Amino acid sequence: MYTWGYGELYFTAQSYDFLRFKSDLVPWAKVVWESWSMPRYNFILWLAVVGKLRTCDRFRFLQLDPLCVFCRVDEKSHNHLFFSCPWTSLLWRMIKSWLYLHKRMATINSVICGLPSSRNNTASRMRRVSLGILIYLIWEERSKRVFDNSCNPVPFVFRRFQVLFYMILHFHE
Repeated sequence: MYTWGYGELYFTAQSYDFLRFKSDLVPWAKVVWESWSMPRYNFILWLAVVGKLRTCDRFRFLQLDPLCVFCRVDEKSHNHLFFSCPWTSLLWRMIKSWLYLHKRMATINSVICGLPSSRNNTASRMRRVSLGILIYLIWEERSKRVFDNSCNPVPFVFRRFQVLFYMILHFHE
């Protein structure tokens, strides 16, 4: 039975635990909420995994340009953006090669399944962190193209990925 009282230590923590919604742990939680990653990367990755990023497939009632800002061919959607678009697919292939990931991982769900969440060695943790960095950089580049009318080539974004990767790795060494 869930109760708490005034005489107990940690009243705030116990009341939060009492009031929060509890459910089963989702299989992607350890990948999305990797503790070595920055919270902003975790948050954007979580929105992407649950399909809540604000792409055109979620705003059909608005009159928006439906074409992808990267390839200008297909419709903007989570599935296209991560990783069916030629631009994001090329970036992902470069990162996979750089991280020595040789599995075929063509969607966010397949990437999450392909990254072992049970291992806590440095290489496994940094591979989980890299997914958050990648999704964040793709979303950031998409926002720059939509709102700032600026665009960076894949090698530039890949270099930014490497810098962020090494910053996090250096912090945890």
